[in-house]
Amino acid sequence: MTNRQVAERDTERSGRPKAIGFVRGDVSGVAAPRHASAVTQHAQLLGYHYVYTVRPPQDAPDPIGYALGIAAGLDVAAIVVFDLAHVDNQPARVCEDFDLETVCPATTWARTARPVTIEAGAA
Repeated sequence: MTNRQVAERDTERSGRPKAIGFVRGDVSGVAAPRHASAVTQHAQLLGYHYVYTVRPPQDAPDPIGYALGIAAGLDVAAIVVFDLAHVDNQPARVCEDFDLETVCPATTWARTARPVTIEAGAA
């Protein structure tokens, strides 16, 4: 069974959209455990089915890309972070494919709408 199939079954069971947390040790420092707890609680308060907390390795060349890859593999609706510093103050990078939720300040950055393309001859 693939990760996507497991994720789909989880969503079907709970009926809620799924979310992962993203906590970077290089950003949170010694507050990382507190930030991870706040991220989990925030996601659950928003009604998400919380799946996992992503903590990229210290030597990851692109920690945001690392988290985005896991989020895509789990087919989540949102990524929850403590603050925008965890995504290098670039919410648009996440919002290409996912909603972004921040704990501090409590804000929703909505996924960008994909343009609808109409094929020639379709009416």
